[in-house]
Amino acid sequence: MKTSWKKYGVLLAAGGMAVCMAAGLGIGIQWSGSYTEKMVAEAAGNELQQDEEHGPQDEETDGIMESVQSEPWENRLYKDEVLDEEIARKVCGEYNLDYDTVLLGEVTREMRNYEEALWLLKEMGSRPLLDGGLSVEDDGISTLQGYICNIYAFSGGEAVIRDQCAEFGIDPDKSVVSDLTAEQLIQIGEAAYETSDHPKE
Repeated sequence: MKTSWKKYGVLLAAGGMAVCMAAGLGIGIQWSGSYTEKMVAEAAGNELQQDEEHGPQDEETDGIMESVQSEPWENRLYKDEVLDEEIARKVCGEYNLDYDTVLLGEVTREMRNYEEALWLLKEMGSRPLLDGGLSVEDDGISTLQGYICNIYAFSGGEAVIRDQCAEFGIDPDKSVVSDLTAEQLIQIGEAAYETSDHPKE
């Protein structure tokens, strides 16, 4: 009988210890969670109080002080927003704009179309007009048709190019982008814009 009680006594003691350890662990976890929650709440409260006392702060980015509230897009300089300075200067020259001072808000849709046409001539000049045209190594959008369909999110690029090239007297199956003038590229772009479901201004 004593041996039996000793055996059970050891088991009961071990079980009691396990229960106490689990309870201790649970209390520790609960305290840790409450403490963390309290610290996060205090930090957020301090940050909010500082914002109220000092107002919007300036942030330093790459050594340039920039206001958290950025200036409206139309008040930004055109030259700071374009990727190709050479093309931007040509656009400014064509429309008698001062490259150094013209703002985005002063750049019209017509000017943007001219900028796009110059970009197409420079970057895609050797590309075919149609997907079934001259073969080139495909490294993305490899034809004018692909470009137009992508920009205006529609599948009617081929029909638009064929219609416009018939008017220009150009064979679209044997021509490349540089066979067209900037004005002709603008006309193709406008026809695609009007034909597609692209949101109109």
